[in-house]
Amino acid sequence: MSEGQVTPRRVRVEELVDLARIRRDGRKPTPAEVRAALPRGWVLDDDGEHAVRDRRLLFSEGWVLLTGMIVFGAVALGLFWSTFPKGWRGLTRLGLLIVAFIVIGGVVAPLVTRALHRR
Repeated sequence: MSEGQVTPRRVRVEELVDLARIRRDGRKPTPAEVRAALPRGWVLDDDGEHAVRDRRLLFSEGWVLLTGMIVFGAVALGLFWSTFPKGWRGLTRLGLLIVAFIVIGGVVAPLVTRALHRR
């Protein structure tokens, strides 16, 4: 990949922020001013000319989703425990439900999170 090439996760700051609006007295805006003007979910790259997606955003708010999945999964397991067959069939069904829960949470949860962050 060449130096001037832009990836979807790395865009020029001018595409996200109107730099002319934050310039004062004809001087170039400081990196702190550019960082403050960037939309949520974007951080200034080391070169000062590009912005990249903030990966910390998912870690800072992902605990809510993970906690919800664990709590509601445990409640569902408690409610339906008596309906499971006894023995290996019940353990197999429980395992399949846990796998389905993780797959659905791993596919649906990121889609919902992205949709919420687009607002």
